[in-house]
Amino acid sequence: MKRIEVAAAVIRRKDQVFATQRGYGDFKDWWEFPGGKMEPGETPEEALVREIREELDAEISVGEKLTTVEWDYPAFHLTMHCFWCSLRTPALHLNEHEASAWLGAENISAVKWLPADEGILPLISAGLDGTPEGCIIPSLKCYIESEIIPRYDHFDKGHDRSHVNSVIAQGLELCRWYDVNPNIIYTAAAYHDTGICEGRETHHTVSARIIRADSELRRWFTGSEIDLIANAAEDHRASSKNEPRGICGKILAEADRQIDPEDIIRRTVLYGLDHYPELDKEGHWQRTLGHMHEKYAEGGYLKLWIPESPNAGRLAALRSIISDEKLLRKYFEKFYLCETKIP
Repeated sequence: MKRIEVAAAVIRRKDQVFATQRGYGDFKDWWEFPGGKMEPGETPEEALVREIREELDAEISVGEKLTTVEWDYPAFHLTMHCFWCSLRTPALHLNEHEASAWLGAENISAVKWLPADEGILPLISAGLDGTPEGCIIPSLKCYIESEIIPRYDHFDKGHDRSHVNSVIAQGLELCRWYDVNPNIIYTAAAYHDTGICEGRETHHTVSARIIRADSELRRWFTGSEIDLIANAAEDHRASSKNEPRGICGKILAEADRQIDPEDIIRRTVLYGLDHYPELDKEGHWQRTLGHMHEKYAEGGYLKLWIPESPNAGRLAALRSIISDEKLLRKYFEKFYLCETKIP
């Protein structure tokens, strides 16, 4: 029996995937995931980038492999390599198909699928219930985890590896609400505090400079995408007086907030001890009190940019503590004692 090897792109946007309807051949009007035959010497990932460019005039990022399907059609045996993908360009144009649709878990079975494609629907439905992490390009993730994340091991407790991993996770979670490329958010989050190596005050601009200077990123992103990543890193800082320039910057700024009332107070005390060792206990209290009102209280400069973020409720809880000076003092005493071991 004739054997055909193809690659299929499961292009994900939020909780939906992109499907196309055939306009030709024995399976005309049936639905499938876009893609096509692999050319000699091509990897499945390379074939997908080429096929989607030809079929849809679009650029994609190829993420994790979903599965490989082996299926016997009457005239041939099909090997179909299926990958999660995300769009790098906003528009999709149908050059070969007669129709298309974005389908979610609730209606993905409502169309007439080609038999091989239908077999992966349960896997896709399960994946749509998760986060966009499955769309992260494996080689990009490997580079970030081996070359970028370890830099945070040399930073202070407020900007260490656990912090950047938390920002990455929160940023990817917020991706679910917006039509953005998860790879851009993932990368911006991974680099956002790398500028700490030159000091805290200008770290956001240094981080943007580091991003633009990293030639490795051109393996996965266009020049305009690298600008988006750099702008997001530069705009993430809470003390910035300006609104982030785009949705990627707003997502990163919100992910970086991670407002936990007790942790915010603890980090404020810790920062004061690290940077103002000349202050006595009362001096640290006054600094903590002033910072809490300047940044987090009603009228403070901290702004929340994403309404879907859980930070809104957490900020309200923190403001309740700040408004009760006696309660705020109790938290200060607790963390000051913990960090100094001096009553």
